[in-house]
Amino acid sequence: MITMDELAQIVQQGFQEMHQNFANVNLRIDKLEQRMDSMEKNVAKMGERLVNIEKDVSYLARGVGEHAVLLNRLVN
Repeated sequence: MITMDELAQIVQQGFQEMHQNFANVNLRIDKLEQRMDSMEKNVAKMGERLVNIEKDVSYLARGVGEHAVLLNRLVN
């Protein structure tokens, strides 16, 4: 038969393990949030670069004609 002290120790150990598991989960969530922040910054930079590329293409297309550029897109 289990005494009250043994039962209390078992319960206490369970809470300690649960606390440690929550701490581990929190660490993993923090790492994921950091990675997501980094990815969001990269996507924003890519978006800015894409806008600049579109502006460059539009500017350069004026030299050969925008219609020629559109036709080239359809062909290729």
